[in-house]
Amino acid sequence: MDHLPERNAPGGLGDKRRPLLILLALFAGGAVPIQLVTLSFGYSQYYQQVAMGPKMILEAHQFARFYIPLIYLPALVALIGLILYSRSRYPDLFRRIVVGMLAGMVATVALDAIRQMGVINGWLPGDSPAMFGKMASGSRSFSVYYPVGYFVHYMNGANFGLIFTFMWGRQKSRLRSVGWAVVWLLIVELGMMTGPPMAPMVGPFGTNYAWPQFFILTLTAHIAFGIVLGLLVHLWLKPEDQAGLIKFLRGPSL
Repeated sequence: MDHLPERNAPGGLGDKRRPLLILLALFAGGAVPIQLVTLSFGYSQYYQQVAMGPKMILEAHQFARFYIPLIYLPALVALIGLILYSRSRYPDLFRRIVVGMLAGMVATVALDAIRQMGVINGWLPGDSPAMFGKMASGSRSFSVYYPVGYFVHYMNGANFGLIFTFMWGRQKSRLRSVGWAVVWLLIVELGMMTGPPMAPMVGPFGTNYAWPQFFILTLTAHIAFGIVLGLLVHLWLKPEDQAGLIKFLRGPSL
């Protein structure tokens, strides 16, 4: 007979620490890092009313230079601590963090393969890693801002992957895993098309820039991301990781 975790023990039925750790991981590994981009550019574009050009990057950096040391980096440190702490105590939490982030990073490679076509053909207003790197670092040196930008870019992909594993988990079939991952990335696409930094720069869905190439390109890139994300999550998570967020928060049941 399988041994069930003791009530109130780590991973047990009455463990009150578990849901707090899950929500902390979701916050520190999902919301906080992703908001680095949207809040920084939102500050520039909506609050400072600068929509395009080098001035926009500088204004975004004015927000990011406080957000990064005070919120972004502490959140990443907290996430690393959660990974180390949960490895033996909460293995299901550990799997969802690590699998989500790794799958998100790999899926970003698929997104980049399509995104580069937009950069080459001028269908995008700029190269995202360059834009993110200048915003985050405030540097004009390619050797500084480009590595920083790629770190932010791939961390964003990892964060979207983490959110997916927490919200949806592993589905019963490969097709369902891919389907829900694509749904998640369509939500991300909608946010990108209607919020900062893209919408104020190029209009909703790119209508003021390269229509319809901009929208078709970003939509295709996000669908590719979703397909790869769903496949990897289904492959790497375990069958017992099928619970959505609410059931995941509740923990194991009899």
